[in-house]
Amino acid sequence: MRVRKSAILILLLLIVLLIDPSRYFASVKNGILLFTASVLPSMLPYFFFTKLFTAVGGAEGIARSVGKPVAKAYGVAPICGYALVMSLLSGYPVGARVLGDLYDKGLVGEEDVRRASSFASTSGSMFVLGSVGSAILGNVKAGWVILISHYLGALLNGFLHCVKKRKNAEKPLPPLLILKSDTLLSDAMYESVLSLALVGGFIALTNLSADIFTDLIGLFGTDVLARSNVVSGLVYSFFEVTRGCVVFSECALPPCMTAALAAAAISFGGLSVILQTLAFLGKAGVKSGRLLLMKGTQSIITFGLCLGLGAVFL
Repeated sequence: MRVRKSAILILLLLIVLLIDPSRYFASVKNGILLFTASVLPSMLPYFFFTKLFTAVGGAEGIARSVGKPVAKAYGVAPICGYALVMSLLSGYPVGARVLGDLYDKGLVGEEDVRRASSFASTSGSMFVLGSVGSAILGNVKAGWVILISHYLGALLNGFLHCVKKRKNAEKPLPPLLILKSDTLLSDAMYESVLSLALVGGFIALTNLSADIFTDLIGLFGTDVLARSNVVSGLVYSFFEVTRGCVVFSECALPPCMTAALAAAAISFGGLSVILQTLAFLGKAGVKSGRLLLMKGTQSIITFGLCLGLGAVFL
């Protein structure tokens, strides 16, 4: 029955695409342009070098520095500290990509991945400070408040989802013996390009989904998404973070509330980030329902933190 419902839904989506092919062609095209113009140039270096760094054994070095406190706090293998550091530095979806690589190498188990995905899932500082803080909100201080709240929210979210102690915690695995290979660079580039193709595809499809949804809402004669209000901002944020933040910036709200809403949207990540994460971590047993719950609680925690910090500093 569940399979039949899914098939019917997909068929309906295909029919909707035929209603206005030119519009939805443009939707996919705009998503691809967004990916090639903004995401690809910023993410390719991170994907390539983190892949290379993991392959040559650098992950173990970072794990020795930050792994012990991370393991003690969240009940995960110490090497999950590497995924956390990379997520904080690089942003979505590098944390998930690194966890997937560690799982493929046998350095972490499924329980480690499920726990770590609750805190090693953050946006990058360049996006928060540059795109959201400076460009969209026009307030550098607000960008810093959002960034600090976002990072703290991720760490606190980890405590919430890792509060249950593991009965059979996995022992840290020994470092892998990394051999020199003449194809190391090409392998890293090949896998990075494949991963980025996944990211680009999901960005294009979620951009299309957002336009389909707004068109369907319009059929009911409502213009709630045509106005710059909190409801429309939340709806757009569900699909894509940037679009939601732009709408929030146009609402006549106090600076602390605007920042808090933007921080919540960034922490949730949008459907695009969730699908990207599942693409990398689905093989490790991370389910869509659990991921939605984790990103939802992270968003709520970050909203509260940012609202409090914003009331003081903004």
